[in-house]
Amino acid sequence: MPSSYFVADTIKTYYEDHGDNKSYPLILIHPIGGNVLIWNHEISLLLKSGFRVIAYEIRGHNRTNMGRAGAYAMQDLVNDLHQLLLQHLNIKRCSIIGHSLGGIIASMYAAQHPESVDAIVLINSSPKKFKEKDLEIHFKTREVAITQGIEALAEYELTSFDETRDLLKDKRHSDFFREVFTKTSIDGFVAATIALYTIPENVAEKLQTSHCKVFAIVGSDDDVFMRLLKETKEELPEMELKVLDGSDHWVIIEKPKEMYDILMSFLGKIKDR
Repeated sequence: MPSSYFVADTIKTYYEDHGDNKSYPLILIHPIGGNVLIWNHEISLLLKSGFRVIAYEIRGHNRTNMGRAGAYAMQDLVNDLHQLLLQHLNIKRCSIIGHSLGGIIASMYAAQHPESVDAIVLINSSPKKFKEKDLEIHFKTREVAITQGIEALAEYELTSFDETRDLLKDKRHSDFFREVFTKTSIDGFVAATIALYTIPENVAEKLQTSHCKVFAIVGSDDDVFMRLLKETKEELPEMELKVLDGSDHWVIIEKPKEMYDILMSFLGKIKDR
């Protein structure tokens, strides 16, 4: 069976391990409000391309619990990944694909364990620390989640932000967003948005001195990550950046074919896999 749980301390992490365990491993990490479901399209295609694909759910998202502490910092999420990959699955080399928060986890992990990561692919994500004003929107999202529930928050996310406006253009996309997003626990959402304040300042600097290749995909209408990835490009000039026009933060839902084509072009540049 490809799905299982890994228990470390009080964290019971849900993960799926697809394909031949002798094949080159790709690790998929979802965004805040996401889970393994968001990768269904990519998992099936990556398997056909001969990869081993491992996708897991971060704390407080769908089938992974919050643990005893009930809160976490970004480093806790990086440690969770380390325990899953090295201590449980014994994966010593891989590439990591992360969307939004997932890309931040990937960046930090690659910066801390450069010998283990050949490449990271950042989807609407960046190793750069957010500005305070970028995180102010979550004052309201946390309030909605706590006072009205996760279903109300999904509707608020869809109707209140520029970064989700393209999702509403196609009912299939907005319905899928609701299906995925509403599986997040309120505690998990709140903890994840607070953890964004704990991103270290020097992640991009550490990536400069690693041998890890850095690739990025961003929707043209995602203003925050367009800005952050332009700043990242200045620090990491060798990073390859592709912009998907007419899409926002949720390119993985809105343009799966275009995103996969770019993804495969990136993965073809990873040597010795």
